[in-house]
Parts: sequence; structure tokens; C-alpha cells
Amino acid sequence: MKAIILAAGKGERLQPFTKEIPKSLLKIGDQTILENQINHLKACDVDEVNVVVGFAYEKVEEFLSNLQILGMKINTIYNPFWNTTNSLFSLWSARSVLNSDTVLLNGDDVFELKVLRKILSTKEEICVPYKVKPSYAAEDMKVKIENGLVVSIGKDLKNISGESVGVRVFRNEGVDILKRSLEKEIRTEKFNKKWYASAISRILKRGHKISSIDIGDLYWHDVDYPNDLNNAKLNINLISSNKKNNLRVV
Repeated sequence: MKAIILAAGKGERLQPFTKEIPKSLLKIGDQTILENQINHLKACDVDEVNVVVGFAYEKVEEFLSNLQILGMKINTIYNPFWNTTNSLFSLWSARSVLNSDTVLLNGDDVFELKVLRKILSTKEEICVPYKVKPSYAAEDMKVKIENGLVVSIGKDLKNISGESVGVRVFRNEGVDILKRSLEKEIRTEKFNKKWYASAISRILKRGHKISSIDIGDLYWHDVDYPNDLNNAKLNINLISSNKKNNLRVV
């Protein structure tokens, strides 16, 4: 199993914290978001990590070069158009490494190890996990689930089953299905503004089945705003890859 982490963006909504570094290098406790993600991946026997970089890529590459993680291959893939594109183009930039079972992560996802283990425990070709919340913000990537399968994904859904968790798994034929969908989406109008969720929507429209898994009350959050960063820090005992996880703060 390999991983692709999409971490090319600047994180404008997190200013001034991201004035000089990307979101992935923000610290939660004594470790960065990226370091926690990589340590969790290592704990789940993922042996290759590909980080798509863009804004302040030199700092990300310098940080990664100083990580001492035995038995794991860590690469970077540069998105030269990071300032004018979104996650669809970043993932398309990494298409050359989409050649085996892959777990995709957004570079601002903070989560406890149990979340990743639960998601990777599924053996479906495509799995899009979700989390049920009391309410949903306009910017949340939402999903509608029927009979355990994803039937729609997007930010403007009305019949909402939950928020799509930014950790998704593609196995076997699912990897090729994703690549074909990416190639189609990258040719569409305004492709540079699209999230890669548009490729998942295309997969659904083509009639392919996408399984889902509810992560329940396990801790996962994407860090978009300063209050998200504060929430993550309050839950450091859950997120940290070098501390015991035993307390949840809502």
C-alpha cells in the first residue's frame, strides 16, 4: 500500500499561520500535521508516501529530508501551478504513482490512528469514509449514502448523510478507475478550480460502486481555519503519533 498526500496549497484561510509555511507544516503539539500523518501511515504498514507540494515546497522537502523513518520511501511531486489550481490538478500531477493500492489524504487532515486503521481495514476497491455531524458548513464536502454505498458527493448536497472524510482508499481496479476519471476531468471546463471529488462524482455517474464507512465518534478534522487548528490542539492526545490516545475534547 502506498499513500499520496495532497499538500500543495497555501492555506489562505489560516493566515497569518500560513504566511510562510503550508498547512501541512503547522504544528499540533510537538509534531507537524504532515509528520503525524506519515507516522500513522507507517504504523499501518504503508511503505511509500508521495507528497504533492507547491507553496513553500522547499520547506516541505527540507522537513521531509530530516525525517528518520526506517523502511518507508518518501517522495515529493511538484505541482508548478499550485497557485491557480485545486486538488484535482494536484492529484492528476501524481498520476504516475497511481499504479497500485493507494490511500489518498488531504494535507490538512488531522485524525487519530484508529481512523486510518478502520478505513484501511475495508477491502473494497473504492472506499469513501464519512463522519456524521450535528450540522454542516457550506465548505464541507458532503456525501449521500444509500445501502452502504456512496450515491453522491459534493459541497452543495441537500440530503446529507455525513461529511466526507479526506482519507480515501483505492485498490485493484479502483486505482485504474480513478486514473481514467482524472484524465476525463482534467479535460473539462474550469478543471483548475475543481477538487478531486469531481473525479469521484464522475466515477459514480459511470455506474461504478463506491463503498462507504462511518468512522463514528473517532476524531478526524480538516484544518481550514484558525479555530480548526485550535480544536486539533485541544485533541493532541488523540492525534499525536507518539502519545497515548485516551481523551476526546468536543
